[in-house]
This record gives sequence, structure tokens and C-alpha cells, in this order.
Amino acid sequence: MFNNNTNLNFPFFQTANAEASVKNAHDTYDIFVNRHFVGQKVLLTDNESLDDVLDFLQKQGVDNVTAHLDGDHYVIQSQSEKDIEHITNVLSTYLDNH
Repeated sequence: MFNNNTNLNFPFFQTANAEASVKNAHDTYDIFVNRHFVGQKVLLTDNESLDDVLDFLQKQGVDNVTAHLDGDHYVIQSQSEKDIEHITNVLSTYLDNH
């Protein structure tokens, strides 16, 4: 016979839901340089913002860029083709370490 009890409580469903809520606790943004994906920036605390990315670039001597947010995509644009590779490398290192 089959058990028609609809109030079954499977513990693995609770674990999956708990993990999902933890993963969504932080804002995550995809970082692009002129349409090229570089990596993801996770804002772990309330003190962090996407402006930290541009601040870091300025500290590295990169100041000829603009940025805008498009949904969860943070797009950094440079008019100088020669700077794009340098900016991408700097950001890749930054994102790997933050």
C-alpha cells in the first residue's frame, strides 16, 4: 500500500533551501571591460560597494575609464584600446583577491 501522507518532511529539502538563502545573502555583480567578462565582484559587507572597483583602478593609475551598472553587470569602459588589456589584468588580479 502507498502512504498518502502529504506532510512528509525531508531534511535534505531544508538544507537545500538554507544553502540557497545563504548564497543570496550577498550581492554579486559580473564585471566587464568593454563587453569582455573579467570576473565577479561579491559585496560581502554593507561597507563595500561597486565604487571600490573604480577606486582600486584609480590607485593603480587607471583614470580614463567610465562605468555603469546594467542589471547585475558592472560595465567599465575605456576609450583607449591599448589600456583595455592592462585594465583587464588589473581587475582580474583585484577580483581574485577580493
